[in-house]
Amino acid sequence: MTESGAALPITLFSTTDMQSGRDDDITRMLGSIDAFKQRNPDVDVVLFLLLQRCDAATAERFIANGPAWAQVSAIPDRQSLSAARNMLLTGEDAKRRLALNGIVAFPDDDCWYPEDTLDTIHKAFSADPSLDFWYCRYGMEPRSAASYTATRPRLQTVISFASSNTIFLRGALAARIGGFDEQLGVGAALSGGEDTDYAMRAFQGARKAAYVDARCIGHRDPNKALKAKYYPGSLRAIAKNVRSRPSEIQALGRKLLVGSMLAARGQMPWKDYFSALTRAFAR
Repeated sequence: MTESGAALPITLFSTTDMQSGRDDDITRMLGSIDAFKQRNPDVDVVLFLLLQRCDAATAERFIANGPAWAQVSAIPDRQSLSAARNMLLTGEDAKRRLALNGIVAFPDDDCWYPEDTLDTIHKAFSADPSLDFWYCRYGMEPRSAASYTATRPRLQTVISFASSNTIFLRGALAARIGGFDEQLGVGAALSGGEDTDYAMRAFQGARKAAYVDARCIGHRDPNKALKAKYYPGSLRAIAKNVRSRPSEIQALGRKLLVGSMLAARGQMPWKDYFSALTRAFAR
């Protein structure tokens, strides 16, 4: 509950490529949010959804058939994931939503919320006004967050498990830390890392953080085969957020070791590893 006694609002930011063939995925995502809304009609829910590679007629049909709590916009081209999220975050309506100091999240179009997971997260933020950052893990067979107890996380668990699908922030923190790094992420100069960068900044700026060590958000399972592909971006994300805390320095050292092991095992060319080092520490 807010100081006025009203339920905390929830604001979500998502984007989808209308030519990607993910119609079923986004329908499932929207359905899981709507199910929460049906269970909690007093909660003000708004989804800012950007339709990419979308013509005007398709956008109009989507808006006409979509839920009333979704604010839909469309562009004819395709942007990087970070740039698309930032387009949504910088809108005037979005800024007003962040000022409400409710709960903020960034679901992918192919994620979904099991029954009672959003309810549990909403209760956690409502019960503790100092809770600024909550996250869990994701997977194809998620379970409700109501089944688990949250703990205080370490930085390394943020780096290892926090993703755009699983992080939830208080609005004031989201407004303070700004948008996503547009040099990182799918479609950007460095694939991957944008979620890690954002989550690290959120964790560093949070008064209190909570972590549920379980798969409570639905999404395809992590693909270990992509670790080398995303390594340069994730290394850059960690390196740029190292200050002076021992946990930050340890996390960077661990990531450097992971890269050298990938190269030594032949999972990543040595030239790519050294290129990642150069780009990670570039100003």
